[in-house]
Amino acid sequence: MNQTENFYVRNKDYWLRFLHGFIDGKRIQSVWQKYFMLEELPEIKLNIQQQFEELLPQIPDFGQNKVDRLTTDMMKNTQSLAFYRVMNAKGIPLRTIGQMMHEFSEAYYENLNPFVKFFLRTRSYSPSYIRKLKKSIEKRNESPAHPENYHIEYVEGDQQNLVFGLDYSNCAATHLLRKHNSTELHPYLCLCDYPMMRALKIGFNREQNIAIGGSICAFRMYRNYPTPKGWPPEEVPEYKGYIFSD
Repeated sequence: MNQTENFYVRNKDYWLRFLHGFIDGKRIQSVWQKYFMLEELPEIKLNIQQQFEELLPQIPDFGQNKVDRLTTDMMKNTQSLAFYRVMNAKGIPLRTIGQMMHEFSEAYYENLNPFVKFFLRTRSYSPSYIRKLKKSIEKRNESPAHPENYHIEYVEGDQQNLVFGLDYSNCAATHLLRKHNSTELHPYLCLCDYPMMRALKIGFNREQNIAIGGSICAFRMYRNYPTPKGWPPEEVPEYKGYIFSD
């Protein structure tokens, strides 16, 4: 793909700010310092940036022309892959890398401004947001789906505790990690959804997960539901019986 045609390369400066807003943010510095000496961090972060920049032109943009929830998800996946490459090169075990990613997610979202958390939680339960989400998915599904893109179906709520669901029959992260020989990271990457939703006080579980052998990723959003912590993974309902790579 010509780099000038790639949505992510065209918006490289924006995505680099996105990356550094996370890895340099004050909210996660305690996690960095748990695992590394302060003097190590500039080189580590530079290496992550270099890996991220190397990956950008290789990410299919699926004809995207604006920043939205799915392009942001794709960049979260990409920065996680960049992080994994750097940590793996340092000889850090896979499970430890997964635990670090979980702790980063937990610290980042737990320490969000309370008003931001309130807004994100309230929006997630808002009928107008849900209508727009459903409409955007229906519109998206009117066009032929790219084989490496997210394929999503909206699931109606039950008018009680289930607010809505999303069934992903295809996951872009799966193809990204497979292309870069890093599929072992995928189960740990998916675990990061739990600390995010838990911090926002959004009821969440996933009834199936492609990363661990499911036919779909079945996201479910609830009212009055105790979202699991997400670590250790063996205590998360969807991972019961799954054998993790070390």
